[in-house]
Amino acid sequence: MARSGKTMLDLLQACRQSKFLNFSLDNAIIRDLRLTAIGQLLSGNLHSEWNRPGNTDGSSSVPIFFGKSNLSLKENIIYVQKQYELTKLPFGITVEQKETNKRVMIGDAFNMELPETLELSTSYLLPTTMANQFLYQLQRQRKIWWMRLSVDPGRYFISDMRQTESNATSVSICARYLDRFDHKTEVELERLEMSLNEDIKLEFVKTSNTIVRISNNLTRAIVAILMDALEAVPMEQCVKIHRKIAPYKCGIIYQLEQQCERDTGLHHELIELSKHLSYVLRAAKLSVHDGSFDQLQYDHQLAQLDQIGVPYVLLLNAQTLHTGLLQLRSRDTTLSETIHLSDLPDYLSKIINA
Repeated sequence: MARSGKTMLDLLQACRQSKFLNFSLDNAIIRDLRLTAIGQLLSGNLHSEWNRPGNTDGSSSVPIFFGKSNLSLKENIIYVQKQYELTKLPFGITVEQKETNKRVMIGDAFNMELPETLELSTSYLLPTTMANQFLYQLQRQRKIWWMRLSVDPGRYFISDMRQTESNATSVSICARYLDRFDHKTEVELERLEMSLNEDIKLEFVKTSNTIVRISNNLTRAIVAILMDALEAVPMEQCVKIHRKIAPYKCGIIYQLEQQCERDTGLHHELIELSKHLSYVLRAAKLSVHDGSFDQLQYDHQLAQLDQIGVPYVLLLNAQTLHTGLLQLRSRDTTLSETIHLSDLPDYLSKIINA
């Protein structure tokens, strides 16, 4: 039985109070949404994950090319076919379209009026004989893509198929929030549409072909990821964003025992070690928080890193300088394991990319 508790409004308020974005809420309308510096890093990581080869169709078997936002789909297909001298189907075209003053639904009750946003889409040109099977596989792969980046993979589902007014077949990837409460809300994350292509003629295609298109609004995706991370925890105390898209993969904190706190030499050595480890990790393409919380108490530094979604923290102390041993703390479990300096960056890279 559902129970009263958090509402969709509570969840949106938690997003607004987080360190990722700001907006004003006018009844059921979200206005003037702006990403903070941390939110922009999250946006960039999510964007990169969308564009990673194989991430839109679940495999690398269908080649995907970047089209131009100022061209229509028909013009993009002709452009890509000539540019890459394509001689067979299938292939896909990804287009990124910046839009201004756009209204985007988030559930049935709320709208986002976005001053600027990015629409991501990939259109596949396929032989009609393989279109139904491709759509079925694609919707499953897109659901899995969202599940992989989620704190609660069970919230994602595939809607029923429906026919649009233009006689296209449409299906959506959705997320269900507040499922255990009275205020259950379903949010459409992506839409897939399949339609017979009758307008675009290619010389090398002798049989009928079909277009399958997937579309995603990046701003709505960011809000959906934040709501997923915030629903299961006390509001905004710990933002459990998946490690692959977290703005920073790692933070570094050092702590000295009370009898050593006045030893400026130890402080200096630990600062230099922190800088060296940051350099090593960044060289391995692991983003490291810049240490702007250094003036805070140890436990407050951890709390601040949890609030910006940092999945792992290296904990250094005076013994680290003598033994090379340090603690690797997990945000999700709050447990720490002992590793050696020589384990970096390989061990951390392995668990981040697992």
